[in-house]
Amino acid sequence: MTSKTMTSPQIVFSLLIVTSCLTTLRAQNIFDCPDVWQSSGLFCYKFVGDTPLKVDDAAAECSYDGAGLLYVDSVEENTFIRNWLETNDPFQRTWLTSGHGVTGDREVGEGETPFFWGATSQIVHSALQFWLPGQPPTEYDLATAVIAYSFGETGYGWSLVNQGDVHPYICKIPQGEAYRIVQTSRDFDYGLDVEDVNALDRGPHFVLTPHSVVVVSETGEQAFLECLADAKPEPVYKWFRGDIFEEEVTSETDSRYTLTNGRLFIQMPDEISDAGDYRCQVSNKYGTIVSSSVAITFGYLGEFSNVQNAPVRANAYDGVAVECSQIAFRPAVRYQWLKDTAQFIRTDFQAYIFISNNGKLYFSEVTRSDEGEYRCIAVLTGVNQYTIGTTQPPTRTSLPIPLLVQDQSPKADWGPEIQNDFPAVFPQPPLRGHDVRLECFAYGSSTTPFYYSWRREGLPIPASAIFEDHNRVMIIRNAQLEDSGTYTCDVMRSSNARDTRSIYLSLAAHPYFVAPLQDQHADVGSQLTWRCDARGSPPPSYLWYKNGQQLTSDPDTRVVVARNVLTITNLQAELHDGMYQCGAFNSHGAEMSNAQLRVLAFAPTFAKHPLPPQVTGPIGGRLTIVCNPEGAPLPQITWLRNGGALVTGGGSRLSQLANGNLIISDLQQGDAGQYTCQAENEFGQASSSTVLNIASGASITLGPSTISVIINETAFLSCVASRDPLVDVAYVWYFNDHLLDIDDPTFTRVDTQPQGRTGLYVKNAQFKHQGEYRCEVRTAFTRQQRSGYLTVRGPPGMPGGVMADQQTVTKFGVLLMWTVGDDNGGTVTSFQLEAQDEFHEDTWTVVRTILASETLSAATGETDKRRAEVEGLNPGTGYRFRVLARNQFGLGTPSMPSSYIKTLDSPPAVSPRNVRGGGGSVGDLTLRWDLLDRAEWGSTSVTYRVYWRKKGDGERQALWNWAEKSVDEDKHVALVGEENYYLLYQVKVQALNVMGQGPNSSIVDVYSAEGMPVGTPTNVQSNTFNSTALEVSWEPVPDTREVVKGKIVGYQINYWPEELLPSDYLRFIRYYGQRDTGLVIGLDVDVNTWVDVQVYNSAGLGPRSEAYIMETSGFAPLHYPEEVRVYSAGEGRAKVWWRGINIVTDEEGMEGYIIYYWNANEHYRSAVEIEVPMRPTEYTLEGLDTSILYALRIAGVNGGGYGRKSPTQYFTFEGSVFIDYAFSQTIDVYLATASVPKPCSLLMLGLSLFVVCNWLS
Repeated sequence: MTSKTMTSPQIVFSLLIVTSCLTTLRAQNIFDCPDVWQSSGLFCYKFVGDTPLKVDDAAAECSYDGAGLLYVDSVEENTFIRNWLETNDPFQRTWLTSGHGVTGDREVGEGETPFFWGATSQIVHSALQFWLPGQPPTEYDLATAVIAYSFGETGYGWSLVNQGDVHPYICKIPQGEAYRIVQTSRDFDYGLDVEDVNALDRGPHFVLTPHSVVVVSETGEQAFLECLADAKPEPVYKWFRGDIFEEEVTSETDSRYTLTNGRLFIQMPDEISDAGDYRCQVSNKYGTIVSSSVAITFGYLGEFSNVQNAPVRANAYDGVAVECSQIAFRPAVRYQWLKDTAQFIRTDFQAYIFISNNGKLYFSEVTRSDEGEYRCIAVLTGVNQYTIGTTQPPTRTSLPIPLLVQDQSPKADWGPEIQNDFPAVFPQPPLRGHDVRLECFAYGSSTTPFYYSWRREGLPIPASAIFEDHNRVMIIRNAQLEDSGTYTCDVMRSSNARDTRSIYLSLAAHPYFVAPLQDQHADVGSQLTWRCDARGSPPPSYLWYKNGQQLTSDPDTRVVVARNVLTITNLQAELHDGMYQCGAFNSHGAEMSNAQLRVLAFAPTFAKHPLPPQVTGPIGGRLTIVCNPEGAPLPQITWLRNGGALVTGGGSRLSQLANGNLIISDLQQGDAGQYTCQAENEFGQASSSTVLNIASGASITLGPSTISVIINETAFLSCVASRDPLVDVAYVWYFNDHLLDIDDPTFTRVDTQPQGRTGLYVKNAQFKHQGEYRCEVRTAFTRQQRSGYLTVRGPPGMPGGVMADQQTVTKFGVLLMWTVGDDNGGTVTSFQLEAQDEFHEDTWTVVRTILASETLSAATGETDKRRAEVEGLNPGTGYRFRVLARNQFGLGTPSMPSSYIKTLDSPPAVSPRNVRGGGGSVGDLTLRWDLLDRAEWGSTSVTYRVYWRKKGDGERQALWNWAEKSVDEDKHVALVGEENYYLLYQVKVQALNVMGQGPNSSIVDVYSAEGMPVGTPTNVQSNTFNSTALEVSWEPVPDTREVVKGKIVGYQINYWPEELLPSDYLRFIRYYGQRDTGLVIGLDVDVNTWVDVQVYNSAGLGPRSEAYIMETSGFAPLHYPEEVRVYSAGEGRAKVWWRGINIVTDEEGMEGYIIYYWNANEHYRSAVEIEVPMRPTEYTLEGLDTSILYALRIAGVNGGGYGRKSPTQYFTFEGSVFIDYAFSQTIDVYLATASVPKPCSLLMLGLSLFVVCNWLS
């Protein structure tokens, strides 16, 4: 120990250790560390090397013994760990601890490291670090880093491993609580002689926790929140809301609210009244638990702007991105694109096009055939923990976004060049447990295909990853924290041209429990340490609750809360019984784990585990007599032989283990007789006896018993034989009368172990491993057998006999009946009902989750026969159903599907979605909608009725026009007359069948088709812009319906050479929106060009204006200023001088100069531009930073534009810095990349100074 002052947490921890020891003295024998646990100081350690695990799984395994994954508190402890590993691990493996990297918003204080112990949630102190040389590495990922003991050049020390790797691990528990390891696993039947533990009373435990929901108010659907709990007696459910959940929500709060068991229904949800945070509370006589808070939010999808989008211009054979118009939404949207109102973009058939989750539409190489008007469709959707509370989310379609393609000569094969937006990750932030999408897209020639591939730096691609959209999309299903890392997208084509770009995927995580709290049935007066081990990114903070109220340290009740560890000393039922919860919180949400604490106090009893009437042991053998009474506090054990006290220990052949078992070594004939185990605690005593017979050979003294194990966990079946040490013994195991395949990795036979614990381990137990196990002990002359039965407990088996009652079939529902399957050792708490319609045979949909108690039939009284009504089906559709049962271990296996039944025919129950329209020829009103899914027809066929009427002041009295369309038509063109061009109409669509009419869709406003513009731009003029461009101006036409016959899309400038007719050589350039100027670019130098202007709308071009001729200017300066010099002009000032430019015949006359200067460590684009007159050829720069090296270039300016720039000159406020010209070019090239981090830039500047120094010397 150092002499440093102990901090408050250290003092509390020390007091806990002392209190633990004192309390344990009162409660039971002081236990040494049990078998396979090693002792050091006040702790026990278990080194688990035979079953390597991931760090989360290792922490869960330790928690089953009440222990935690290793945390190191002292130099002495580190020395013990090192010495044990160096002595006992000849393979020099890596051993996991609970050390994790600190991520997120958690602060690291002075003297602390960026690591914390997961077992205690405490930061690893800088004075207690034991890294190997070279560790931790200079670059590592804190999000996935785990501290482990590894072997290096100095022996064992700390290193970092990835949390997804499997390794041996080390568990740690205070010696004062070591009794929790060896005592029989306790359940609610501890101390009770009952057959069905599931029938006993218990407090509430959540079966189904609520989820946040997004309500889409325009759909009119009801909203609901639901929680379910298992408890006996049946629990009472309540819902609360508010900032501190102070308001109980009942039907008295609002008549729109209905509470049925744990389900809260909200009719006609309203954002003002209903939005907010909610929490479910469940109670019975044993206590109260509360759920994590969930939110009801209201989804919103605004409207796209009615202002025309600016066009996207691109040169043919270049790559281009079209961005979706902005739209307000909550919480998220997904996108689709439409071309020219009719053609959906199908990237599976158009591999050169890509639709990203960012909403943009990308073309790897655009051509004239891609020119057109594109519309973006936004569909409201959920994100992360939110689900959309409707099956018909709203959609919006934008105004057309023009894509204009300028002709140019085809390029030779070019690319691939990964576009700057990629690789990209969605959603943001990516969360553990959700699907994470990585996208990649490259520009380049589409004449040869691109091949996309993904790799991960240093690790394989996660096994859950799938690839879509020509491998441009990688989706990691159910992503885990260990899937974080650097992912690289490689794009190549057959010519071996390639491009590569990487992105670091950093997964955040909603809190989740590595080992949920377990129910505790603890001894009165003992100490309980509850460790809440949760993960999250950022790491979670913790709160503890008792019966729904926050729990804090309280000396009066002997409760200490230290982050994720709850310690209670001197347990008393009246103070400490109840329901406890640990809440883990971070910026992504909260998670609750709950368990019940029962403080027990009763006299010892052998009712469940009496000693066998007789046991037999061989001469010279070793015999263990098991004494396993139940009692609280744990009773002290005394052994008697033939009624007299038995002396054990002290070199005797008789020894008593800490768990009370009696071991007799080197058996002699005189050891025969009656042995009595006497158990006593402060509430009474009990005893049980057996008769020991001495024989020759080997004899089973402890055989397999009837035990149970939870699925995926490990069971141990004892088979202990007493034998003469000189006699060879073989153990043979049988399973259901068949010889057990001991080479199967599921089974591990232990024939020798300290203190005689021999038997069979069944690892990762499954239902198929349930059955009778028989141990046979063989010698050369004898055989003896003992049997036991292993029950595997887990999720329920499949229900049977699922059928739909034909007599109860309605248009929208049916009564389902089924028989309960095997409960697999649990209590079935609820059933999940799923349906599959005849048109989607690969999709099962959850149609109802119902409490088991609600499925009982009062009419029959049969508990194995269940029934429930299913609602919300589509009429006229064939369905089959299946049922899944749920118990405390999870959701069981689905039943076999029922036979198909057909709901009664009815008019369609839903209206057509995504009603829209516009476009077409003058006099047309074009209407579109999405066809109903086949399952929504309501009968064997369906038609559509389209309604429209002109929108105006008298719209309430106006009659609807209508037309009927066939089953596969999703478009109608109504002839409204040429005089009704570009007028607003109201539109709705309805589905109908032979049974009648379905509901109408919402009314949508749609414009009729536009006519050809009649307006002409006037006063067209043109001015020289530079040597290759003209600026054209005009008076725009009035943007009225009568003049434009619609909405102005833009103006087209037509241009042609003076010596040609427009019909022979006419080119044009378009500008979108209402404007009065535009540039004509790409002209020849010093030529005359004719121009005229036309307005256009979506129907076409208007009349051409009068033509105007204008000449382009001569060349811009062809030379650059020379002899550029920079002098100091005082602090922060520099004087620049240069030699002027002499022009030639084809150049325009000089007008001045422009100076560009910028920080030499930055890109040229950051340059400051200063225009100066012709004379004098000098200028003083002011406001310069005295610590910056600048770069400078100068160019001439005339009517033809900006001329060539002088070579780069470097300077400070003190004057020029002379650098070798070739080296200057290197710096220019280097800076032009603009992708190298600043430290590298500083290195380059250092190199430049080095060159200067050498030059001066």
